[in-house]
Amino acid sequence: MHIIKRSTNFVPKTEIGLRMIRRILITMVTAMLLSTAPAVMAQDVQKNPVETQKQATAETELQAIAITVTESTLHIKNAAQQVVEVYNLAGVKVITQKIDSADKAIELSSLPKGCYIIKVGNTVRKVYLK
Repeated sequence: MHIIKRSTNFVPKTEIGLRMIRRILITMVTAMLLSTAPAVMAQDVQKNPVETQKQATAETELQAIAITVTESTLHIKNAAQQVVEVYNLAGVKVITQKIDSADKAIELSSLPKGCYIIKVGNTVRKVYLK
């Protein structure tokens, strides 16, 4: 095994490679999840007032979604009729549930400790389970 000298610490090359792979995977998964959100582009054409009202309502609903984690419980507020998806850092979907009410609590105690990516509609958050 080759040793690379970094200041006063010695770090094996394989450990550096694993760190880089982990960073690349996290970046790829985050980019994949965020790319599913619709892109809003500026247009120079006149917008229909009805469409503008629908978009304003949809944006308000998206902004109102709150995702919090307490110990091993995921709390989601203001996300009625949405689907919650939980991904591990490898990008594997581990939980999918439909949210029927405005407030929902999902027990995550069956999942191992670590970082997860939560997607509710177009809202994406990264959380850590302790």
